[in-house]
Parts: sequence; C-alpha cells; structure tokens
Amino acid sequence: MPTAIVLGATGAIGQQLVTQLTQRGEVESVIVITPRELDLTREFPNAIMSKIQPALLNFDQLEDQAAKCMPAAAVAFVALGTTKKQAGSKEAFRRVDYGLVLAFARACKTAGVSRLGVVTAQGADARSSIFYNRVKGEVERDIQALGLPCVFFARPSLLLGRTEDGRLAEKWASVLLAPAARWLPRSVRPIEVGYVAAGMIDVALGGVGEGASFVLSNAEMHRFGE
Repeated sequence: MPTAIVLGATGAIGQQLVTQLTQRGEVESVIVITPRELDLTREFPNAIMSKIQPALLNFDQLEDQAAKCMPAAAVAFVALGTTKKQAGSKEAFRRVDYGLVLAFARACKTAGVSRLGVVTAQGADARSSIFYNRVKGEVERDIQALGLPCVFFARPSLLLGRTEDGRLAEKWASVLLAPAARWLPRSVRPIEVGYVAAGMIDVALGGVGEGASFVLSNAEMHRFGE
C-alpha cells in the first residue's frame, strides 16, 4: 500500500488532502511535512489519526531534509501557498510559492517519488503580466524540467470552503458568486476545496492522466465532487 506525503497540510486544500487520504483504504500512511508542531485533532478533526505521521523539518533545508523522510514509490502532494499580503513582499511570496515548492519537488526527484501533484492556479503562465500567475507558471515550468516520473498541476478557480486565512477579496468574491456559480461553465466555476483534493487523490492513486506531465483542470476537478 502506498505512502502519501503532503506539503502545505494546514491550508484549506491541504487539510482536505490529509483527511481524505487517511480515509482511503489503499493508503497506509500520510506523512505531513511541517515546520512546526501540530495539534492533529484540531487541524484534521475528521482524519484517521493513526495514519498521520508528522515530519517536523527546517524549511530552510527543505530539499535535503524532505528527501530523507520520503519512501521510494510514494505519492506526494503540494498545497503550499501564501499571498503577497501575508508574506509581506513579492520576494517573500516568491520564496514560498516558488522556492519552497520547487525545493520539495527536487526532494521528490531525489527520493524516487512515483507521482507528484501540485496545486497552482487557474491562469498559471510563466509569461503572464500578472505577478501571481507568472510565479505559478514559473514553478510549473521548472518542476516539469526536473524530469519526475509523473507530475500533474491542479489549477483550481476561486476556492470555496476555504478556512479563515485573511484572503478577504477571495472570501467576498466567493460569497457574491456563490448564488450564480451553478450557472457558470465548469472551467471557471468556483470550486469547493474538497473537490480539488478528491480530484488530486484519484489522479495520484489511480494513475489517471497521460504522459509525464499534465494539467488537472478546474472542470475536471468539479466532476469528482458533483
């Protein structure tokens, strides 16, 4: 049975990934990569606690330390992300959303992870004039260049069901769009965080997807929850 590894486990999608992974019979254990001690029952109240294995790492040495705690042939997920406001600057934002994500992907390459799923964003494009989308596109591009056995990028639209994390603009946008969401095309329709996690898990465990690198679109993730 496979081991799953999650980076960014305390965010909205990350919490769903950990919880849903523990509920899958084919998953033996879930390694949670974290820079601090976690209250597991508070962070993952609906998870099967016996399957969770916290790995407390120094994120300044993430690549080296993460590679040492990854079993070969594991499946891995990245749901790590911040905002420029939370980070304090563009440089600090890039350190998290690009630097730490790429460092983790390199660790996956070193350890022989069989499949890696990374949450980026709808509109990710390394040539974008929008800073956020450009960083997401750059990290996709540079992870692809690592030559992992298989990597896929989940590109969700506006997230629904997000925990309180200070993203007020997104929170109000989700409130305003919620009544009309059902009428929007799935390609752009706001999406529940649980759907994103479910789609990523099914793809990672089921071997769905073509080629060594591909995109899991917003429309495809909606089908896992509706």
